[in-house]
Parts: sequence; C-alpha cells; structure tokens
Amino acid sequence: MNASHDPLKQEAPAEDPEAGYFERETVEQLLRDRDSLWHTLFAQSRDGVVVLDQNGRVYEANPRFAETLGYTMEEIYQLHVWDWAYEYTADDLLEMIHCIDADGHHFETRQMRKDGSVVEIELSNSRTIFRGQKLIFCICRDITERKEVERRIRILATTDTLTGAANRAEFSRRLNDAIARAHATGTPLGLVMFDLDLFKQINDTHGHDAGDAVLRGVIEVVREQVREEDVVGRWGGEEFLLLLSGADLSETLRAAERLRAGIEARHFDAAGSVTASFGAVVLAADEGFDALIKRADMALYRAKLAGRNCVES
Repeated sequence: MNASHDPLKQEAPAEDPEAGYFERETVEQLLRDRDSLWHTLFAQSRDGVVVLDQNGRVYEANPRFAETLGYTMEEIYQLHVWDWAYEYTADDLLEMIHCIDADGHHFETRQMRKDGSVVEIELSNSRTIFRGQKLIFCICRDITERKEVERRIRILATTDTLTGAANRAEFSRRLNDAIARAHATGTPLGLVMFDLDLFKQINDTHGHDAGDAVLRGVIEVVREQVREEDVVGRWGGEEFLLLLSGADLSETLRAAERLRAGIEARHFDAAGSVTASFGAVVLAADEGFDALIKRADMALYRAKLAGRNCVES
C-alpha cells in the first residue's frame, strides 16, 4: 500500500470561488437590510430621537425630534443641546454628558421650541461608542398634553370647584406641612378663620346663584389682599381659612383686618354689601393641627358674639 495514500482519509474539496462570492454577498445584503431596517425605525419613530456627540452637538436626529422642536432637519444639525434644553446651562449639560454611562438616565424635563414655547419631555438617554466616538443616544417623548391633563386632575382634586380656593383636604394637608415646618424652624405661623355674616339670608332672599357669586367674590378679595405664598381654603359652606406662614400675631391681625375691610367695601351685584367675622391665632409651642383649628374657631365665635364684622384673637 502506498504510504502516502490513506483510503480512510478524505481530501478536502477544492474551494469554489463562486460559492465564496455568493456567501459574502449574502452577508453584505443582510447587513444592508439590517441597516435599512434600523434607519426606517429611527426615521418613523413616534418619539423624537437625537444623538449627541460628546461636545453636545447634534450627530443624528429623526424627523419627529425636529418637528417637536419646530425646526427643519437642516436646522437641527446646526444645533447643540443647550439650544433647546430649557432648564440647564451649557456647562451643566456638558457635565451631564460627561457623566452619562451605558445605563443612562430617565427623567422628565422641559425643552424650548424654535418659537420660544416650551414642551414637556420624558427623556431617556444612554451612552454608546460608535466608531471609537462617544455618543449620547436620547429618546424624547412629548408629554405636554399628558402633563396638562395631570394638572387639570390635580386642580380638581385639590381645589373647591366653586371658588377656586383650596378644598378642605388640600388645605388640611398644607396646614399640617406648615405646622411641621414652623415647629422645626421656630418660625411663626398665623391662621385666620372667617365666616360670612348672615349668609343664609343672602341665599333665602336673592337665591343660591347670588350666594355663589358672593363666595367667588370674597375669594377674589382675599387674593387681592394676601401674599402669593399665603394659602386660602374653603373649610365648608361660607367658612374659610387663611394660612399665613411666617406671620406673628400682629401681622396675622393686620391681614385679617385688611380682609374684613376689603369684603365690607366690595359691592356684590345682587346681594349688595356683605360682611364677615374673623378669628386670628398664631401657632403655639408644641401645638398640633386640631388644637390650632379649635382656637381659631373659638376666636371666630367671639367675633360673632361681639356683633359680627370684626376681628378677634
């Protein structure tokens, strides 16, 4: 037997150059198809997508992102992230870009459109390396409409629908928070309880529509007279509370007197002149919610006994 020939050993078939060519073509076609699919998804995404380089410049963006911000695609490629990031400086944004890792971040923010209007955005970002370059991949979902719906729901849940004042539950929450802060910081806290005098007569004489108009008008007077940070709430019926953070007794009494005079001076279309009685108190050391409300109610009761249309503490 020829030692150089082993019948059990098969020779490798000769390489077919045409087979190799078709195999390469198949792989390249698959890559082209995948690239085409990726670009289709990118371009047709319902969310805005923008890719930033490490200097904050737009590297790539889809039409939805440009549309959300009111730019053309040509204009988008001339921008940096600080041209639309409403709440941050260029230095802040560059620092953020530097810190973004592969896990990225997910948060809500606001972005400024070309016309200066602001949109609410839910943003997800992450870092990737492409051809040796660090890029930041950002998905931007416009949630402006959703935030407006949430705002309306929050208003309905926290305000009195007739007057626009805080409802009883919301006022109680804010008063409890204010009491805790006052005790923690040692700052004063004033509370005014007031009640419209002989309000039942207004409803009986002029009707409930006139009574409702009076309640709305009273809250207008309150808002004209108090600070922006003060909180007015409808406690029930024609009874209201006013929370005055940082106000001592003299300041609380002056605020109550301004309201008393303002309500008395206002002319209500159907009801004419209306007055109110006021009880003014300040938070005592270690005093809680119930005790503070009770003292305000007692002060208001004394104002009623004193002849109405006055302030008692």
